[in-house]
Amino acid sequence: MDTLNASRAPARQQGFVLVLALVIMVVITLSAVAMISSLRGGISASGNIAFRQAATRAADVAVDNAFQWVQTQMAVATGLNSDIAAAATPRYYATMTGANAGCKKDGIVNAFTPQQYRFSDTVTGSDGFPCAGLVTGNPAGYTLYYVVHRMATTAGLACPAAGCLAPPIVATTGSSAGCSMDPTSASFCGTAATATNTLVYYRITIKVVGPRQNNRYIQAFVY
Repeated sequence: MDTLNASRAPARQQGFVLVLALVIMVVITLSAVAMISSLRGGISASGNIAFRQAATRAADVAVDNAFQWVQTQMAVATGLNSDIAAAATPRYYATMTGANAGCKKDGIVNAFTPQQYRFSDTVTGSDGFPCAGLVTGNPAGYTLYYVVHRMATTAGLACPAAGCLAPPIVATTGSSAGCSMDPTSASFCGTAATATNTLVYYRITIKVVGPRQNNRYIQAFVY
């Protein structure tokens, strides 16, 4: 009887080792899956950061393109007082919230948001003209669209009557105009007078379409 029990003991011990080995294998498998998931997440995050940086650099091309166009229009009397939409011309709005209803995904006029706006040079607004300007000579792998807004509340009027946002500027007049940097000076500050500011802020909104159809919106202000 003792001999029979002694022969059965190893069999029970081997079964326990098998269960333990299976548990260890499950733990190792789960750890490997977690490590792979973490690695993929890190690669994805690194890719997103790289795309944001590259998209920002690419958007500089659109900013320069739009700024050059704004400067050209400034030379024309009342050139930027009203909305501009024409063939082969950037879409321009004379107010900060301007938006053609046909260029909005929600169809709401004068409620501009980048996410709801149709950035395309082939999609047209209710006036039949492209909703955005396409930058020629895009950086390789990127497509850039942009629209320009004047930071004003009313269209059809010149600034400042249109309620324009502009950088502060103070002009000085008089023979002793200006302020000395020396506090012991006999005349520390001259006579100052506020002049009418002819500068106006313009907002350029750019949609960058990346190599993998990744989209990023970037805004820049110029004056």
